Amino acid sequence: MEIIYFWALIQLLIYFFNIIIPSILNIVLLLIITLVIATLTLMERKILSLMQRRVGPYFVGYKGRLQYIADALKLFIKGTLIPEESNKF
Repeated sequence: MEIIYFWALIQLLIYFFNIIIPSILNIVLLLIITLVIATLTLMERKILSLMQRRVGPYFVGYKGRLQYIADALKLFIKGTLIPEESNKF
C-alpha cells in the first residue's frame, strides 16, 4: 500500500515540475517583459523630450507613467475618415 502512495507522490511531483512551475515562470517572464517595454517607452520619451528641449510627457498620470496607455487608447479610438464621394481604391 505504501508503494502505491509513494508512486502517486512521484507522479504528482513530476506533474508539478513539468507543468505548474513552467507555467508560473512563463507568467512571471511575461510580466517582466511588459514592464521592461513600458519602462523603455517612457525612457525613450524622456530622452527625446530632452533632445528637443521640451518638458516631456508629464500630462497623463504621475510623471507621465500612463502616457503610453493614453497613446494606445488614442490609436484604438481614432478612426479613419473617408468622404462618401471619394474613390476608395
